[in-house]
Amino acid sequence: MAHQRRLKNKVLVLTGACGDIGLATALAASKEGGKLVLNDIVPDDEAMARFKRLGFTRRNVLYLRGDVSKQQTSESIIEAAIERFGSIDICIGNAAVVEPCPFLDLTQESWARQLAVNLTGCFYISQAAARAMVKAKTAGKIIFTSSWVQDVPSARLAPYCVSKSGLKMLAKCIALELGRHNITANLVAPGFVDAGLSGQMFRKHPALRKEALKAVPLGRLMTAAEVAEAILALCLPSAAYMTGSTFLVDGGNSLFFR
Repeated sequence: MAHQRRLKNKVLVLTGACGDIGLATALAASKEGGKLVLNDIVPDDEAMARFKRLGFTRRNVLYLRGDVSKQQTSESIIEAAIERFGSIDICIGNAAVVEPCPFLDLTQESWARQLAVNLTGCFYISQAAARAMVKAKTAGKIIFTSSWVQDVPSARLAPYCVSKSGLKMLAKCIALELGRHNITANLVAPGFVDAGLSGQMFRKHPALRKEALKAVPLGRLMTAAEVAEAILALCLPSAAYMTGSTFLVDGGNSLFFR
């Protein structure tokens, strides 16, 4: 029996698309028939080289380079998506940065940068997408890639933890206000991922990886593909009645820290 493509003709906007989790999410959505509008700060040629390895071309994806922490950039991404595909059904705020640092050594610049990308960037892209959804009367979905640290503090990661905690409340506020427009807002909260930002951190600091493994009851780190599958689950029609919620997929590591 042929695979039923559950996102057929659905238009997805995905920020942070060139990282490990972004690429895995784009691939998962594409396999389900989604039309992709991908964003990152990576130069066009480099981005398309990464997408080409997944089988994407400029004919089946729209790549828009830009910093979503700038309101005008986020708004232009949504405008371009509508111009290309006619509508937006799903907006996934996935772009993020993390800069581990002891609290006493934390600089204002690092604090501001992490909040700008991780939280404000998601605000800008989701607001622009939601305005388009309301205007078109689209039953849309807004999804944020958060983290288990939205609820559990982690040493050396104060700005990152604060940004993800703020993201959780942002999703709840969107869900509360936009439910009457049939727009939902949810978060995926992975645990320790052996890919993307945390993967880079673990490679740079092997001791952190060793400590992380001790805290995961399942005994292994999460893969980018597993994060993508969790994000995909929120994109599907089966999640239509879920809003203002967090899909926690952390292998149980937050149980240890609690």
